[in-house]
Amino acid sequence: MNYDEYKQLTAYARYDGFYLAIIWVASFACTLGTPLLPFLGQFSTLLLVSTPFFVAYRLKVFREEGRDGAISFRRALFYSMRVFFNAGIIFSLLQWLYMSYLDNGKLLQMVTTFFSTDEGKQLLLAAGYSHKLFMSLLPEVMQPLTLASTSFIYAMLVGSISSLVIAAVMAKRKLH
Repeated sequence: MNYDEYKQLTAYARYDGFYLAIIWVASFACTLGTPLLPFLGQFSTLLLVSTPFFVAYRLKVFREEGRDGAISFRRALFYSMRVFFNAGIIFSLLQWLYMSYLDNGKLLQMVTTFFSTDEGKQLLLAAGYSHKLFMSLLPEVMQPLTLASTSFIYAMLVGSISSLVIAAVMAKRKLH
């Protein structure tokens, strides 16, 4: 890959990472709105599940527009991983800003309320966690930097695995 091809790939990945971050922010906003409108929880899940399909679609656009209909597995993998990295950085930054300046404990209260229900307690018990210990550790886990860095790490892990599948499906050799 020469320098111009690298610049082109990173430019597409930068924009597509920004678009993916918007989807993740919308999903996070739906999660926050779930106590007001319960159907937003399903919409949030739908947005998250659509992530690999969105990245595959944007890879197809890059392949058709920027690569004249052909892209190698390696280049497709690099593109997909860059999209997830860019989206993860943007989303984590926005999540940190929200948690630091706007949340005022709302997310912590939502999680506390859920795990104080019988269903939440049963879920913790099934996972092997003590309700009392979980509730005592929850405020530490819900710190803005902890939550944002955890979101970034999950985005990178899930993005790396998804990128392998997306690149394998979307790679296309040029026909002679």
